[in-house]
Amino acid sequence: AAMTFSSARTTTRFFLLALALVATRGVDAGSSSGSSLGCDNWFTRLFTRGCGASENTEPCPVITTVSDFSLAAYVESHPWYVQEQQPNGYQPVESLFCVRASYAFEDDAKTTVSVYNTANEGSVDGPPQNERRMLLRAIVPDPDVPSKLAVGPRFLPNNLRGPYWIVAVSPPTPHGEDDHLGGPGYDWAVISGGQPEVPGIEPGTCRTKLTGTNGSGLWIFTRDAEPPSEVVQEARAAAVDMGFDLSEMTPVPQNGCVYPER
Repeated sequence: AAMTFSSARTTTRFFLLALALVATRGVDAGSSSGSSLGCDNWFTRLFTRGCGASENTEPCPVITTVSDFSLAAYVESHPWYVQEQQPNGYQPVESLFCVRASYAFEDDAKTTVSVYNTANEGSVDGPPQNERRMLLRAIVPDPDVPSKLAVGPRFLPNNLRGPYWIVAVSPPTPHGEDDHLGGPGYDWAVISGGQPEVPGIEPGTCRTKLTGTNGSGLWIFTRDAEPPSEVVQEARAAAVDMGFDLSEMTPVPQNGCVYPER
């Protein structure tokens, strides 16, 4: 009986080890926690405390997007430079250099937006990530809520596009053509890939996923490639006030970048 029990225990250990090895193949592509399994991994959630997030049992805060939002000012005024972002399934940590987003309307109604994303891999002078200049497309499903868009490849049906929510901007009313030395539009913006559903480290906080496409991602955009640190801190504070967990946010270097033309 002792031999049978020992064999069963050994078998169980090998089984759990095999599960762990399999689980590591599905880790969060962008986890910066340093864990070999990642925080969203199903094995970690089942057999461990999960990078500290499992202790947060409070419901996720309901995130709202910006009201009284000018999509025209957001799209037409200037390109956006990413200062910090949460890695995701299509933007791993090693590709987070010189990340920039440029937008343009595709229709007179200003409800369809072309999206041109660029970045470098490995370093600010590393190989470009979008040499083929592929454009995405964002739509406004509800014209009454222009701060809540859906984005994806141009060929994708609208109902399959992923959420692109503008949840905070500054200033609340965008600068006009002549009332700001930096030009018209907003100074910074916080973008979420939809409603965060992953419990954060601190109680009452949540974040979006680190894997996949839809439902993942969190970004801090600024109008300037290298803004004062106070600008980024202001945007971070706005995200924290809304209940976002920022523990997975990664700084994006912009110094020394050379950006392609639109």
